[in-house]
Amino acid sequence: MKKKIFALISALSMFIAVFTNAYADINYTSYIGKYLSAGATSSYYGELNVLTCTNENISVDFKFIKNNTQQLTYTCYEGSVDNDKATVPFTVSYTDSGQFVTNGTMTITFTDWCLEISCDSPKQHLFDGTMKPQFVLNPDGSNSNNILDDPTVNTSSDVSVVLNGEKVTFPDGIGPIIINSSTYVPLRSVLNKMGVNVYWDQYKKNDILDAQSITCTKNNIIVQFVRTFNSSGSNVWTLNKWVDANTNSQSFTRINITDLQPTIIGNSSYIPLRVVSEAFGADVGWVDEDRLVEINCDTANSYQYDTELIGKIEDFSQETALTYITSDFKDVIPDTTPYFSPQAKFYKFSATDTWGPVELHIFYGGFVEVYPVTVEEEQNSVAEIVPEEIPTLTEDTVTTEDAVTEDIIIEDTNDTEK
Repeated sequence: MKKKIFALISALSMFIAVFTNAYADINYTSYIGKYLSAGATSSYYGELNVLTCTNENISVDFKFIKNNTQQLTYTCYEGSVDNDKATVPFTVSYTDSGQFVTNGTMTITFTDWCLEISCDSPKQHLFDGTMKPQFVLNPDGSNSNNILDDPTVNTSSDVSVVLNGEKVTFPDGIGPIIINSSTYVPLRSVLNKMGVNVYWDQYKKNDILDAQSITCTKNNIIVQFVRTFNSSGSNVWTLNKWVDANTNSQSFTRINITDLQPTIIGNSSYIPLRVVSEAFGADVGWVDEDRLVEINCDTANSYQYDTELIGKIEDFSQETALTYITSDFKDVIPDTTPYFSPQAKFYKFSATDTWGPVELHIFYGGFVEVYPVTVEEEQNSVAEIVPEEIPTLTEDTVTTEDAVTEDIIIEDTNDTEK
């Protein structure tokens, strides 16, 4: 019996030693630096500066700006580090009067690439969010005036793009640029040459949230970026890809772009070549000695449209789609989301006809598709839609601005270009 207890204690000691060593290998000093909340804009953001960090102690500064105003001032004191978490005590006061409000505790969780923080006082939850290191690509382009001058951002504009052996020309002052080892180019200038149609939409998602989407189509492939927002802020963009299906289909591939958020630089929006180009099957290479991005792809698109037609498809609204529904259909209920097939944009409507419930798809140009709906399909539809209606906005998400236009930037994940 004693041998068994001794063996158990030895095994437990070994486990504790391995567990402790695992955290001992963390380089805590690597977390020293500036962090901004995911989706930060110039008017709405959290900023965390890690001043010192060891495997025992941490010191930070923190501020939260909401609608261009810092209503609360955080005074942070030296905190302690325990494995993958840190605890930092603070006090909060009103910025204008200096009146004391409350004490609080900030919990910081270390991850491989970012920090998760949560600020709580005895009376309320003050802040919760993902803090991204140093440079953040902002959805509203708030970094557009200082991105090239920011010393924390490694940039270079001496880069060219060649598509199928032919150098791509760009408008004056709106050329390709490398940011933190990723190559960015104006969205439409390259995608259009690749045979890709690009559509921008902004619409009402539900009573709580609005939404924006950027849809890129070519032959049988659709790549779409979507985010939701309201007056309190915006959620991060998501990226989905459909093959041989329209965006109404649940058969899509989700591409993780948590750290690859859209933004605007200067007066133009950019896109990382590798992310979208490879999504459409292109081969993307980097020639370091020539500072050159090489793209090779088939530029043929069975449904490629000119700028005028793309504009008309973008402008196709739910109100216009309603005009194509005849009196044969009753109890019409619209789905506010614009959907896309490789050919065009369409809207969905629930309705009833002589034979029962139906789903209508009204395409640009007035083409109507009618699908009978069974009771089972209706139940499944509710089960699929309800989770999307639940907003996930937190205090670290930000207010979107109308400056976001038809173009977009998304950071490239490939670091071999530089």
